[in-house]
Parts: sequence; C-alpha cells; structure tokens
Amino acid sequence: MTLKCTNERGPSALKLFGATILAGACLIAPNTGSAQVQKIVTFAVPPEGASGYLIAAGYSKVITSKTLITKVILQPFSSATAWPVRMNAGEVNFAQHCGYEQILEAYRGIGPFKSVGAQRNIRNLATSYGLPWSVHAVDPAIKTFADLKRRSVFVQVSHTDHTTALRVLLKAAGLDYNRDIKIMPFREPGEAVQGVASGRGDAIAFGLIPALVELKRSKGLHSIPISPELASQVQAADPVWGTAVIKKGQGPLTPAEDVPVLAIECGMAAAVQTNAETVYQVMKAVYGNLDSWTSVHPLAKQTTLKKALQVTVVPFHDGAIRFYNEAGLWTDELDAKQKELLRQ
Repeated sequence: MTLKCTNERGPSALKLFGATILAGACLIAPNTGSAQVQKIVTFAVPPEGASGYLIAAGYSKVITSKTLITKVILQPFSSATAWPVRMNAGEVNFAQHCGYEQILEAYRGIGPFKSVGAQRNIRNLATSYGLPWSVHAVDPAIKTFADLKRRSVFVQVSHTDHTTALRVLLKAAGLDYNRDIKIMPFREPGEAVQGVASGRGDAIAFGLIPALVELKRSKGLHSIPISPELASQVQAADPVWGTAVIKKGQGPLTPAEDVPVLAIECGMAAAVQTNAETVYQVMKAVYGNLDSWTSVHPLAKQTTLKKALQVTVVPFHDGAIRFYNEAGLWTDELDAKQKELLRQ
C-alpha cells in the first residue's frame, strides 16, 4: 500500500481513527496487483453526524480490530454525487452511502453523471438499512396523496428517485406531478423544514430525519401512508426503493399507529480497484461482528445478511461475491443478474 500525494483539491481534512491527514495532500493508491489485505483504506461517508457517518465509524473500529487493515479513513462528502467520481478513479476504496439511485446513475452515466460519463468502477457490497420515506404533511386533513391537490410540497428534485416515487404516488391518486401540486425545490433538508415552519409549504417529501421533530412539536407533522400495493408500483418504476413501517410511537413523528411507507435504501460500495481480499475481509468483519457495532445508531440494527442482497442495481465486487458464496447466499439468479449488469 502506498500513499499518492497531490495538491489538486486543497487541504480538506479527513477523519482518521487516532489521527487526521489532509485529503488534498495524500490520497490512497489502491493496491490492485496483490492478494494481500490493504493496510489503509478510505471510506466515502456522509457528513459528520449523519446516520451513515456514525454507522461507518462504528464498524470501522471492528475492521481494524478483526482484520489486517490498520487504518480506516472516513472521508465525508456533502454531495451524494461527488464520491462516485472519486471512487471510479480509485481515490476512495469503500463507501457507506444512502442512495442507490446515485450509484445507478453513476454506473450508467446518466442524470447528474451525464457530463462525466459512466462510472464503471463502482461495485455494490451490501444493502445495510432503510431510511423511512414519505410525504410528511402539516394539515391533518391531508391523509392521502389525493389530498395534496393544490398543495405546496417541498421536494429534493435533484434526487431522481424522490421525484419518480412522488410521480407514481400522485398518478395512482389521480393527480399529475406537474399540474396538480406546487413543487418547492430544496437542496438541504433544513431548507424544507424552515419552509414548512414559516408557512411557505404544506408538506415535505423526504426521509424520516431528526430535523422533523420541531415541526412535529409546533405544527403536528404526520406521514402519509404508502400501502404495499402503492409501494410495489414505485418499485416497478425504480428498483432502488425498499419499504418500511414507521412503528406506533416511533420517533421523530411518533405516530398513533403503524404507518407503512417507502424506504431509501442505504448500503456499502467499493471501487473495483480495491483488491478482492481486502473487500472480503471487510465484509467478514462487518457481518461477522454485528453485535459489536450495531448499537451505534438505531438504523444500524437493520444490518443483517438477510437484507444485504436486497438491492441489486449495479454489479457486486468479487470480494463480496466470495463472501456471499461462503455464506451460502449467492444464487444462480444473482449470478445471472451479475452478468447482466456487467454487460450493460
């Protein structure tokens, strides 16, 4: 393993267990020619404090204690579209992401990745957990998607999966996304929360995040149910979606009864340049020691081998396939899907 030094991007700090290095000063040069485990690995992660960051921090300690990997560097990215390009170039080894849509678009070179082309060096490792998603509304009279007619809804329009889901849900209710509701675009969740709090919008189409607590307290925010039948229509339009149930009393909105919704599936990815032995050892450490780290965040409890193969929209890394084969989970159907994805 070597460190490749560059000044191309300036000194952005990387979090390192026990130390800090400068991202602009040194980048990991993946060891692709050896079967040996890489000693230092980088993980692209969401911003510090986000669920994905906390979860990666939790299992990173297991990785360094259970494998020959000596250092795990967490490299935060504020944009979900930034890290796939770095991974494609081999500048980050792994990612803890929350959005298969961005990975799918990157792999195919569509959407926000159209200008940079297909990022074919990205590989799937596992589906980790799902973040409950729906339209969360203030007015108690908004009980179904049909009730959103002529209402203002904050939508993260840069995320194709969000807009696709909302289009399908509205269509099923007899509404048109472009004509029957007022779309209020936002970039960061805080913008939408402030917009609804100030009365500029009636609802937010987003995941169930802690920032909604204050809206619940001041406005009485609630989630619109999405039945399994509706969810299947969304999944047919975009296979990156999962499903979830917001349990009675579950925060941050503490509903009076269970609410079925969609789920933004989050997971792990790796660069094809990261050697298979390193990926295999990471998978073995993470999934072989779940009790050691899944207490770091409530969402981490969803991380199981049963869920790991849920989303298959980009090819799996060879090291992950070895792990699943040994676990008896890799099937002929998955193998055929893998070959199909590699041909695309």
